Amino acid sequence: MMTSMLAIGCATGRSGPDAPLVDEKYSLKQDREALANLRKEIPEEVRRDNDEKAFMAEMMSDLSRTPMDVRNQFTRILTKKRELFSKDMTKTREKFSSDIKAKREEFSRQQTSARTSFAGQKKTADERSDFYNRLDSERREFNSEQQQKRDEFESDMRDKRKNFDDYIRAKTDEFNQLHRDYIKRYDEDKKARADLKKQAEEKQRQMQKSVDAEYEAIRKQSPTYLESQGQ
Repeated sequence: MMTSMLAIGCATGRSGPDAPLVDEKYSLKQDREALANLRKEIPEEVRRDNDEKAFMAEMMSDLSRTPMDVRNQFTRILTKKRELFSKDMTKTREKFSSDIKAKREEFSRQQTSARTSFAGQKKTADERSDFYNRLDSERREFNSEQQQKRDEFESDMRDKRKNFDDYIRAKTDEFNQLHRDYIKRYDEDKKARADLKKQAEEKQRQMQKSVDAEYEAIRKQSPTYLESQGQ
């Protein structure tokens, strides 16, 4: 007996009343960790696509929900995603406009400071011409850079909007395909339930009919009177 207990203690790596029943390597947690590690090896785009497919499949796993309920849920989700996207786009645009404004104000302060400092100095006409030509050149270059940044920003925003719309369109098409299959399964399940209910009701009617027939047969029998004792 002692030998057996020692053997068990060696198998688990611990002994005593608080020792686990099995070694840690046999724990189911290891399997979950292995799955988690395996999941990490899947590319992010593939993993996200799989998660989205699983999410939509889960939406249509309960046949007790009407197809309209399922579609309404999907529509609500899309609405929230569109609102979130628009909100993020607005924040991005506001931040860009704020940065552009701050840079323009800083540039204007620098130009004003340079003109003020230059005005207090004795300069020749050529020096004054060169100075103001340089300021004008810097201003044109600054405006050109700002316009280029704005054009790039607007192009990036259009790409983001297009990518989002394409994504929503693709997911809607994917949902519609799954939803058509769900409608078919829902109708088949509804018909099967109706058939089972009809069969149960028919069985109940037949049982009641049989009981009524037996009762009618008994009712038609001649009554039997028990003779009174003492006669």
